[in-house]
Amino acid sequence: MPILPLDHPEPFAATLGVMLYPGTDEVERRKARSFQAFWLAEPIRRSTAGGYHISPEILLHLVLHAGERLDDLDERYWQGTATGELLKVAFALYNTNPALASWNNAATIVERAASRARSRGSRSALWEARSRYLSVAHLWAAWCIREGRFETRLEVGYDGYADFQSFLAESEIIRDWGQTWLPARKKSKPLLPLDVWHVGEGWQPLKREPGWPDTGQIPVLKLAEKLLADLKPAGRPRTKD
Repeated sequence: MPILPLDHPEPFAATLGVMLYPGTDEVERRKARSFQAFWLAEPIRRSTAGGYHISPEILLHLVLHAGERLDDLDERYWQGTATGELLKVAFALYNTNPALASWNNAATIVERAASRARSRGSRSALWEARSRYLSVAHLWAAWCIREGRFETRLEVGYDGYADFQSFLAESEIIRDWGQTWLPARKKSKPLLPLDVWHVGEGWQPLKREPGWPDTGQIPVLKLAEKLLADLKPAGRPRTKD
């Protein structure tokens, strides 16, 4: 399984680059690195204007990896969040009625929500997004559960690093569920494959401190019964041994 670049000087930017460009070929890796430089450029400009010292290592990274054109960022972000919404809804289905938890049923709910909102979200577009972003679906699902919000509470020692580590813990919870839970159907497979991006061996979530926000875990998501009315379990029931 590919390992997230958490040893990067700015691991959040590096991880977001992987989330947007998850392929492991050289073109995707160059774009992921170029996104890291793009993401860091404005914070670094503000920091230097404010008199802060930026390490030569980070500045060298900006110079070496800022050359790729990123004219597909909007499309990439839509596809990533669409995949995250699919897995988030599948997880909510699991918590509401495990027999209904499937990619197909999740797509039905997401597609209907998009139709009501008159926004993009056709079945074909959702499947195309999932195909491209399956290896980072758990990261995007954690992102969507957070609604893309990250926070700090400096008065209790909860800074950006702690929040990022909590985000990783949330994504790992979803990854573990997606790779291990088996639907009660014949010849069923986990929703996530084994070959997905993940934290490296030895990574541990941060120890929680008093006053920290309720992060680093996944809420018990459930769906309203009216959304499940015409959904059906996929496949044939699993036979007992």
